[in-house]
Amino acid sequence: MLDRVKQKVREHKTALLVILCLLLVGIAYAIGRNSADQTAAEKPAVMTQEQTQDTAALRAQLDISRANAQALQKRLAEAQAGQRAPTVTYHVSAPTVERAAQVVERQIRTDDPTLPKAAREKSDRTVVTPITKDKDGKDLPAEEQKVDVYKINLRKDHRIKAGASVIDGKALMSIGYEQGRFEALAHFDGSRYKGATVTYNIIEW
Repeated sequence: MLDRVKQKVREHKTALLVILCLLLVGIAYAIGRNSADQTAAEKPAVMTQEQTQDTAALRAQLDISRANAQALQKRLAEAQAGQRAPTVTYHVSAPTVERAAQVVERQIRTDDPTLPKAAREKSDRTVVTPITKDKDGKDLPAEEQKVDVYKINLRKDHRIKAGASVIDGKALMSIGYEQGRFEALAHFDGSRYKGATVTYNIIEW
C-alpha cells in the first residue's frame, strides 16, 4: 500500500507541487489580507467630508480596492445627503466638531464601553467624519454640525477556491480563482489536467 502511494506521488509530483503551491499562495494571501484587515478595522480613520467623496482618498486611507471605494463613495454620499437614517444617535461634548471627531475616534479605538453597541461592533473598516456642510455644500450652523461614524463591511474581491466536480460519473479535483464577477476553475483527474471552466456573473445583488 505504502509503495503504491509512493509510486503515485512520483508519477504525479509535478501536479501535486502545482496544487500545493496554489494552496500555499492562497493561504498566505488570505492570512496577509486578514491581518491587514484586522489592523485597519481596529484603527478607525478620521476623514473629512471632502475625503469621503473622493474615491482616491478612500482607496489610499482605507486600503481598499477601486470597486469597493466607488461603491463606498456612493453610500457615504447618500448617508450625508440624509437618504439613510443613522442606526443610533448619541452626544459627545467638545468645543468643535473636529475635536468631537477625535474624541469619537479614540473611543472606538479603545472600545470605550460608554459607546453605543452599533459604534463598537466589529467591521472591516470604520470611518469617523465631522459633518460641517449640508447636502448642497453650504456650511452648517455650529449647532447643526455633527460627527458621523460609518461601519463598513467590504465586498471581498479575491477568492481562491478548492473543491470537486463530478463529470460523467467521475470525480475531478477543482481549483479556482475568483475576482469580482469573474471566476476560473481548473479540473484535474489525479495529476492530469482535464480542462477548465470560466464563468462571469451577469447580475449581482
